[in-house]
Amino acid sequence: MKTRTMLLSALAVALGTTASLPLQAAEPSPADMVDALNAVFGRHAGARGSHAKGFCARGTFTPAAGATGFAASRLLGATQVPAEVRFSIGGGNPKISDKSRSVRGIAVRLTGPDEGWDMVFISEPVFFAATPESFVSFLQARVADPATKKPDPARIKAHNEKYPEGTRQPGLLAAHAAPASYASTAYHSNHAFRFVGASGQAAWARLQFEPVAGVRYLSEDEEKSLPDAFLEDEFKRRIGGGSADFDLYAQPAGNGDALTDPSTAWSNGPAKVKLGRLSIDRHTGQDCNEQVYVPTRLPAGVEPSDDRLLRMRAAAYAVSSSRRNAP
Repeated sequence: MKTRTMLLSALAVALGTTASLPLQAAEPSPADMVDALNAVFGRHAGARGSHAKGFCARGTFTPAAGATGFAASRLLGATQVPAEVRFSIGGGNPKISDKSRSVRGIAVRLTGPDEGWDMVFISEPVFFAATPESFVSFLQARVADPATKKPDPARIKAHNEKYPEGTRQPGLLAAHAAPASYASTAYHSNHAFRFVGASGQAAWARLQFEPVAGVRYLSEDEEKSLPDAFLEDEFKRRIGGGSADFDLYAQPAGNGDALTDPSTAWSNGPAKVKLGRLSIDRHTGQDCNEQVYVPTRLPAGVEPSDDRLLRMRAAAYAVSSSRRNAP
């Protein structure tokens, strides 16, 4: 009951953050977005509509010296902050292969005495959709044909012609093998946020987690020989001798970088700003499974953009959560 109350409270805060930004009447509803996910992946008892397969971990976040100069958050002024983490694989199939060429996810919850921060990142610098409309269309185009049990290539082609951004993320995923470890994967926020420093200076930026161990994908031999479930065991072995560490950076926007389109990559703008280091040293199984990580749960000094997908996410997560927790 306590977990459920905390979940609803977090969603209420996140929804309140965006309440002043009215949704356009013609856009898909949060339920439409979850329906589109369920149509592709099915509904699985107790599982998320997306990023269904995953596990939980815990550690600490240590802010970088001077981080409050970029964002005047008390979390960034602390010595250390407890961190709850969930690693996952994109999509709504809880039995998807760990070798699949799909995005990996990291959700991080930082909790201080009087504020918190949810960060929701994926392993590619672009999202597969720019708007709620293209989100729903992308998934509808991939619903399996009843006769062939596979998506209809003509429907995918039609989607890509209407929404060209639908080719970007799939192209990046096809260009490399699956990650060899959750700890050797870079993660990206896709969405932009406005950061206001202690002096009042403001900057738009996206966030990135860079693995201290470096980025590594599976070799051809590993793709063939590893079992379909290896990532969780690999992670437990890795932190058995220490921790999995990631440096958090803010990537400031360059000239012409889109602030409200998560499907576009950013240019090489101003130098990245290091905000701190996340060190994960405990595997905790499924103890965070009931949590909902909402990227509009933000601390002081960090504000959401008008990105329509960003402000839809809290409501869509609420719909998905209610479905997986339904009796």
